[in-house]
Amino acid sequence: MTRELARSVLDALAGRGLNEAEVYFKSGRSRRFEIGPQGRIASSSQEEGWAVRAGSDRASFFVAGTGQPTVDGPWPDPDGQPLRLPPAVSIPSWKPPGDLEAPLAGEIEAIRLLEAIEKSLRSELAGARLVRGLLDEGSSQTSILTSRGIEEEYRSRAASLYVEATGPVQGAETARISMASRELRSFQAPMIAHRLVDRLLLQGQGEAPERDRGELLLGPALGVRLLVALLPLLMGGGSDALVRSLRDRRGRIGSELLIVKDDGRYRGGVLEAPVDGEGWPTRETLLIAEGRFRQPLASWKDAKRLGLQVSGCVRRASWRDLPRVGPSHLFLVPSPDVKVASLLAAVARGYYLIDTQGSGRFDLERDRFRLPVCGFVLRQGRAAAPLSGAWLTGSISSWLRGIQGVARDLEFQPWSGMIGSPTTLVTGLELRRNPE
Repeated sequence: MTRELARSVLDALAGRGLNEAEVYFKSGRSRRFEIGPQGRIASSSQEEGWAVRAGSDRASFFVAGTGQPTVDGPWPDPDGQPLRLPPAVSIPSWKPPGDLEAPLAGEIEAIRLLEAIEKSLRSELAGARLVRGLLDEGSSQTSILTSRGIEEEYRSRAASLYVEATGPVQGAETARISMASRELRSFQAPMIAHRLVDRLLLQGQGEAPERDRGELLLGPALGVRLLVALLPLLMGGGSDALVRSLRDRRGRIGSELLIVKDDGRYRGGVLEAPVDGEGWPTRETLLIAEGRFRQPLASWKDAKRLGLQVSGCVRRASWRDLPRVGPSHLFLVPSPDVKVASLLAAVARGYYLIDTQGSGRFDLERDRFRLPVCGFVLRQGRAAAPLSGAWLTGSISSWLRGIQGVARDLEFQPWSGMIGSPTTLVTGLELRRNPE
């Protein structure tokens, strides 16, 4: 869609007395590759769509469609909430990632990657097989023009991978891994297969203690899952009561090693962009600093109302969806000089938990959680036995305050945005065979 067409739409809406108006346009192409029960499948698609929000201090409307809008609509009568759009502000300079220009992977290249994962899986573990492998890769271009002077345009790209494997043990659960990157070519088949094998072996050989405490080394997957449970605390303006319930006498909600940020400009990140879904500049926002809660993710409107810094964190799932506050790259900040091996060596008696085995349950209001996990029993810094079928239990506040060490191996996983964590050393939690 040309800027001239978007401006004409804004002019037409202004002529109807709708002085708050936004035209959002997104075009893109994507490819999907799959190995599974139906064989090897490849497909591609190309799409463009638009959305218009318009209104005043009394009411508004939202409408979206494929292709390009017409100047005359037809536009519906405003019957929604009053609309107030952010003003145009200076956008800090942003260097587009170089890989935006790289072509999307072809069918042969993508299927070969999935087949390489399958081959590595079978060579590492006899009887293992890939149940399903799914690759998605796409690129897009987004434009935002508003009656308040915002005129922004940027490009993005992303690739996601989902693999599911089963092992030689009859009746055992499958192992699953989800990953995302900006480019499909960054996925490494041997590493992915190795992770699947680790999880399959643990499920087949591991046991759980009846009940035990000790030092716990939580791998990135565990840290990510716990951060996801904290999102209600970290988004919007309704988290005050939760924050108060977690504060200790010193005003902290966690260990001094607990530092959490969100960064819409995270270099190399899947969602790296100069502006958010409303055209406000993205930035790094410090949410928790040395265990002290600083602020939640805040949109332009929330920040103005609550006296917070604007996070540039409004996201759109697609052009069909209204913009909502959400994380872009939200992560527990790693310690660049701390190796995982050094944290491992420091554990005299404890457990190394590498992944979850289900969704678990989290209750922020009651300050409790339980999460099925797998990993290894540790003795003097070494793996002594496999662990599976165990439940990590305790209070969320104990997890936050019990962080004793943070490594440098930051990894992101796709959730509602990209959520990241390094390996952490934690005390104060418990492993149980029966979560009740």
